[in-house]
Amino acid sequence: MNRPLPAPFSDVALLVARVLLGVVMFAHGYQKMVINGISRTTEGFETLSIPLAIVSASFVTVVEFAGSALLILGALTPFVAACNLVIMGGAALFVHAKNGIFVADGGWELVGVIGAGFLLLAAMGPGRFSVDHVINRKQREHREALARSQGARPAARHVAPAASADLWTPPQGSPAPLPRRAARPQGISTYR
Repeated sequence: MNRPLPAPFSDVALLVARVLLGVVMFAHGYQKMVINGISRTTEGFETLSIPLAIVSASFVTVVEFAGSALLILGALTPFVAACNLVIMGGAALFVHAKNGIFVADGGWELVGVIGAGFLLLAAMGPGRFSVDHVINRKQREHREALARSQGARPAARHVAPAASADLWTPPQGSPAPLPRRAARPQGISTYR
């Protein structure tokens, strides 16, 4: 009973987590980009004494707006999760930490929970129902096909000189020599 969810259920759980986090982050990004605009968002960041307000506001807006779409699709998941972790860390550090834990008091509770969700996605990956999974599967299939096609070519063999055949050993890392066959008298067939 005390085990992680089996594969189909864990993939669904990761999908649900991605979609929920993506919708929440999209709403915040939409508010910053469309409703407030980047200039009002920058003013808000300046009021909160966030360093490099225009750069910070632009980064946060793009990651929340565009990154949420990538997150819902499960594309570039570790990168999007890392960018959002930076945002949540900055929000906690510059805005919420001084207000305690509870969100009702302006505390870090919400950004902490959202950050934990992104941390888990970064650790677990997006799951099977994602663009990342499809791309990784295609890349793995391509590598396997390439390895098979390279493996089909005959490997180069090291042949020992006839005079020193009993003393010769192959160089390190090369294939072992084939075992010798006993000499057969002429005219005797090995096939029956």
